Amino acid sequence: MIIYLYLLKRFLHGLFISLVVLISIEIFFSFTAELKYLDEGDYDLMSIVEYIILSIPRSIQIMFPYAVLIGTLLSLGSMASDMEFVAMQSAGMSVKKIIYIVLFQVFIISSLFYIITDFTVPRFSSIAEKERNLALKRQTIYQKNGIWFKNGNSFIKINEIYPDNSIRGITVYDYDNNELSFVRYIQSAKFLQDKWELVDVLSIDLTKKPISKSRKSREISGNLVDINLLSIKTDKSYSLRLKDVKKNIEYLSVNNLDASIQKKIYWDKLLKPISTVIMLFLAMPFIFGRMRATNASKRIVIGLFIGISFFIASSILPNLGILIGLNPFINAILPLIIFLYLGKFIFDFQVESGLR
Repeated sequence: MIIYLYLLKRFLHGLFISLVVLISIEIFFSFTAELKYLDEGDYDLMSIVEYIILSIPRSIQIMFPYAVLIGTLLSLGSMASDMEFVAMQSAGMSVKKIIYIVLFQVFIISSLFYIITDFTVPRFSSIAEKERNLALKRQTIYQKNGIWFKNGNSFIKINEIYPDNSIRGITVYDYDNNELSFVRYIQSAKFLQDKWELVDVLSIDLTKKPISKSRKSREISGNLVDINLLSIKTDKSYSLRLKDVKKNIEYLSVNNLDASIQKKIYWDKLLKPISTVIMLFLAMPFIFGRMRATNASKRIVIGLFIGISFFIASSILPNLGILIGLNPFINAILPLIIFLYLGKFIFDFQVESGLR
């Protein structure tokens, strides 16, 4: 138990130092990147500082796997240089057992970390993006031909979506038995108290002969477009909690819409602790094996190279899987399995060959 706690202490120490350094670098680059928008709209220096502070939880979540990787390389590399692992082996603890202990501890800490950040990061990120867009007076998203939604038997085209739950340039096509029955042109709408407040509504009834038109300056509607559909289109993956992603999947499925991207986000979030452990598993053999005598800087460079390679591959492969139509779960788990086998190969080559 003393050795278990000692390994945990050394790991947490390295993790904390690495996280502080990486977050400091991330904050610096984020701040300098936001300065180019200074004084655009109401986006002043205080707004930039507020945005950066609210984005810190997201930065911690992004940098956590790399902090785990670098922190472990630093801490365990230092222990290897000081012959502490030799002492542990003399006490009957094998290299394999040391690696398994560290990986298990990392899995537990990563699981707790991602559970906590699933509650905090989406909330702060959503507030940060909303306040930033409001200050910049920007649309949340923009597409040349508008953004299209399907809600039941209605097809909705929206030209502009804003962060304060308001939309502009709306065209609604209502179908009845696969025939176009109503067309509505709405200048703007805002979601207030579970209702849409519509401004300047032109309705065309195609079921009557002759076709009739009516115009209203204001109208209250409860079924213009589901607010959940807007969040699916506008919210980024880090602004969604796991349960929100699950709701999005259910909603898309009910409306017979493609939910593959949301399913990919769901499995990516759920498998984050495992991917963090696999990233570390790929690098740990360099601490104990053939390269255990090299200095810490070389180990960090190799570890970073492995981590970046893992990140790039695990980002590209699922996207390729979506294109070829793979099941979202298989799409998310397949890169992890591939890298797990690669890690086993590196382990056998570096550790077992290096210790003979």
